[in-house]
Amino acid sequence: MKKVIGILFILIGALLAFIIKLGPAGETSWMFTYGIWPLIIVAAILLITGLSLYNRNR
Repeated sequence: MKKVIGILFILIGALLAFIIKLGPAGETSWMFTYGIWPLIIVAAILLITGLSLYNRNR
């Protein structure tokens, strides 16, 4: 179960990083109300947590 949660965290973090790379669009402009740094921090936390959960339970 922890392996699946790790994979989900990795996917969500990668999607956030992809949205950051594309920049604000009409559909995602609400995510950029506080700037880009909160999104970078959340994506990094999700990726690091997901990778550690996945590798620990591999």
